[in-house]
Parts: sequence; C-alpha cells; structure tokens
Amino acid sequence: MHRTTTTLVSLAAAAVMVAGPLALTTTTAQAADTAERRAAAYTVKAKVNKDVVTVGEDVVKVRGKVTPRAAGAKVVLQQRLDGKTKWAVSTKAKVKRNGTFLLKDEPSVAGTREYRVLKPKSQGIRKGTSKVLSVEVYRWESLSGQPAGANANISAYGTARIGTKVYSPSLMATNPSASGYVEYTLGRLCTDLRTTYALDDSSESGSTGAVKLLVDGVTKVDQGLVVGQVVESTTDLTDAFRLRYELASSATPVGRTVVGTPEIRCTK
Repeated sequence: MHRTTTTLVSLAAAAVMVAGPLALTTTTAQAADTAERRAAAYTVKAKVNKDVVTVGEDVVKVRGKVTPRAAGAKVVLQQRLDGKTKWAVSTKAKVKRNGTFLLKDEPSVAGTREYRVLKPKSQGIRKGTSKVLSVEVYRWESLSGQPAGANANISAYGTARIGTKVYSPSLMATNPSASGYVEYTLGRLCTDLRTTYALDDSSESGSTGAVKLLVDGVTKVDQGLVVGQVVESTTDLTDAFRLRYELASSATPVGRTVVGTPEIRCTK
C-alpha cells in the first residue's frame, strides 16, 4: 500500500515538472503576441483620382487600403490648406471587408490642398496615417474681380445685353465711339479664360467692332464683330503673367463692343 502511494506521488510530481515549462512557454507566447499587437500600428495606403481639380466641377476621390484589415471600422479623411499646420476632418467612411476604402471631398476654396487618411487606434493596434497627398484646386472667378492695371475708356463692371440676355459684369467701352484697352496681371496663377464676344444690343444696325486679346504681348484673339454675331471663346492662360484687352467699335453707325462676363480659372 505504501509503495502504491509513493508511485502516484512520483507520477504527479513528474507531471508538474513536464507541464510547468509548457505552461510557462504558452503564457510567454501570449504575452509576446499581446505586446506585439500593442506595439504595431495600422498601415494606410491611399491615392487620389486627380491632382488638379476645379471648384464646382470635380470631386476628389481618395481610395486606399488598411492593414491589418479593419472591416467595418472607420477611416477619416483629413485636409489642410497650403500654409496651415492643423488638420481638419473632411469626411469619414467604413473600411470594407477586404480592407479597402473610398473617401470623397468637394473643395470649395482655391489653392493647394493636402489630404491624408487616418485609421484611429483599435483592438490594441495603434493609429496609422497615409502619406500626404497634394491636390491643386482651381476656381472660376470674374476677371473684373482682379485689380485692373493700365486702362483707358474701359468699364470692367458694365452690364451688357447680347441677344436680350444680360451679361454682367462685362468689359465695354465707356465711350462707344472710342477705342479702349485694359490690362490685368495674373502672376502665372491662372490656366484658362472663358467669355463671350459680341456687339451690345444697343449698337446701331450696320455697326461693327473688334476685340483683341494679348497674353504677355502675344495676340491670342483678334476677332471682328457685326451686329447679331456672338462668339463664345476659351483661351489658354497657362503660365500667363499679364493679359491685355483692346476694344474698338465703329463711330458711325455707333457700335459698342462687349467682352461678356469674362472669367478666369485660377488657383489663388
């Protein structure tokens, strides 16, 4: 009886000796795994669909992927304007089952805009952010909103009628029977100009007119006009420093040449 007891005790002791190291190894592995997860951070990759957009015409779409996959979790699109240091929240979206996401933004202010995607910390994994993405935002604005340089006999805020339609503000001669000119400095911040060339409805039958547009001294438009003629025009202003409009109209019959609601597409 004593021998049997001794054998059982010996077996139990041996079991403890064997289980002890295994239990210690398992506990250590779990602790290491937990520590690794706590030390890890989300990896966020992102890219934009366009690096040049226009206010009111384009939508910035930011696509990307989060690793580890965080299905159902939210990612945050942050943005800041050129020269700013703080990031602002633009919008949020859920991560799909495969770890991908899609975020959208519609810029309303011209200038250089920076974006990044943030995946907040969760499940013991630290937050992660994507690289900074830069987008150049342009906006159509009235040419009359720019300070005029040298000028003579030109009103930048006139109200014209072309085919009974109102165009305001427009460039037009203060004295219809005299020629005039006006210059604007754009500083190479604009890419396009769009406008309408015509004779105002107040022009007498048989009158004529002409519009000349020079960009840094090079003639881009040289358009003759008659009553009833309407010319829709777009001009490339890429890298343009200064533009100059020259308007002329016949004195008899009296004509009035109009540059209807000219707009420029600029970044600042």
